[in-house]
Amino acid sequence: MTTDEEAIAKGHAAAQEAMRGGQLREAHKHCLGILKRDQTFADAWFLCGVIASHNGQHAKAIEIIENAVKLAPDNAEYRTELGKNLIASNQTEWALREAQTALSLDPLQPAVLNTLGTVFSHAGEHKSALLCFTRAAQLLEERAGGTKELSIQWQADFYFNSAASMQFAGHFAEAEQAYERAITLQPLMFKAHSALSTLRRQTSTDNHLKRLHELRNKVSGPRDQLHLGHAIAKEQEDLGHYEDAFKHLTWAKQAQSAAGSYSAQSDKELFAGVRQLFSQEVFDALRAGCDNPEPIFIVGMPRTGTTLVEQILSSHSQVYAAGELQNFPLQVNRLTGSSTDNAFNIETLEKSLQLESSVLGSAYIDSTRSRTGHSQHFIDKLPLNFVFLGLIKLALPNAKLVCLRRDPMDTCLSNYRQLFAVNFKHYKYNLDLLDCGRYYIQFDQLMQHWRKVMPGAVHEVEYEALVGDPEQVSRDLLAYCNLPWEEGCLSFHQRKTSVATPSAVQVRQGIYTSSVNRWQSYGDAMQPLYELLKSAGLYV
Repeated sequence: MTTDEEAIAKGHAAAQEAMRGGQLREAHKHCLGILKRDQTFADAWFLCGVIASHNGQHAKAIEIIENAVKLAPDNAEYRTELGKNLIASNQTEWALREAQTALSLDPLQPAVLNTLGTVFSHAGEHKSALLCFTRAAQLLEERAGGTKELSIQWQADFYFNSAASMQFAGHFAEAEQAYERAITLQPLMFKAHSALSTLRRQTSTDNHLKRLHELRNKVSGPRDQLHLGHAIAKEQEDLGHYEDAFKHLTWAKQAQSAAGSYSAQSDKELFAGVRQLFSQEVFDALRAGCDNPEPIFIVGMPRTGTTLVEQILSSHSQVYAAGELQNFPLQVNRLTGSSTDNAFNIETLEKSLQLESSVLGSAYIDSTRSRTGHSQHFIDKLPLNFVFLGLIKLALPNAKLVCLRRDPMDTCLSNYRQLFAVNFKHYKYNLDLLDCGRYYIQFDQLMQHWRKVMPGAVHEVEYEALVGDPEQVSRDLLAYCNLPWEEGCLSFHQRKTSVATPSAVQVRQGIYTSSVNRWQSYGDAMQPLYELLKSAGLYV
């Protein structure tokens, strides 16, 4: 071994040891020393990329890890880490390619399979995600030393990720066991407690309320409080204790609301700006969009039946459910050169009207091709796309636009009851019940605007009508989508497909009416919301 080789080996061992000890600066120093001697030492590039990723520098991490992948294209761990950073950078199509390549290399490290599973899950490929988690679990069971070298935190995170994937796939009993394993390892993993509470209807003899109440004095921050309060509220509602459920919902959101920065006025200005930008004159002007007829956009307020309609439509032989795609807003951002990662702003929407409509439409279709193109139609079920309906119509005039509508009170309560992803800023209105009402009013006014400026373009489905007469409403829906009737559309709950939304449990139950007028069970607590919605003309 030469002097350089000895120095590189010594530096590599030191870098790995520093990484294990969380000494990232020290590890980075050793890696730079290696690369000064040998630019082709792949693992030094890889470790530098991991350090950049750990510091939130995902674009830099992608650039660095690409060097490692080029030098060692058959290393599954490198491609997996690249995929993770691509997901964090909203480059889903590329991430999916890397993940598929990594899986084809048959990785045997549980840690790599765990990360790979989360990449697939974020990319909407839940079957592949479950395969990764299952394979990792088998390896953990088979390995001679058990899991001694894996931290308790890692193991808890693994079982949580695995449980979430099982839940999406409809394996609820297995998911419950995995969540319990995560909780056994980390009793204060509050997100596991909240997820566990949603898996089934709790009963007076089989619930987790005693354990949940004992955790109240162990909450250490707003996020813990949010998860625990939602878990308690869900189980109390299952038992018919609506007053206690509402109190715990209020408690759950207090700290997070105080720490947040939601502004109902900002959303009001955004929605008013959209109505002003997309005037009748915009639609009267002749524009040639992309004529692709494949997309079916399902939009609406969350928790109004969007997943139910997605499952009905995707049970049709000509339709594929591609999930809640971020592709349309991402393409708007890319083509307008937006300086923000948030396309839901007036500046970006103003620029979007200067784009060639056909270019935007084609860019959107092309961007979905890692998941679409194998069926006559695909569903894009991103609820917030209701803001973009006018732009979608201009860019994709042959796309089908479906909007779910539900009783305003039930919509607002369902949004308030839902534990959305904490880091998703567009749903922060749900930290306050009256803010839910204010948001609904703006949503309703925008839908009235779309009806006015592009009449007949959006097929609106009333949730109450759908659950009351599912066959007729489904027939009308398929007719709007130019699809022939298929009986299987009413048997969607019997399909073995993954459902990666908060409705994953409910849609497995088929169509039911018990959620209609749910708000009335909450009594006087709903009165301020009712008065707000009534003042906006939503009730007489």
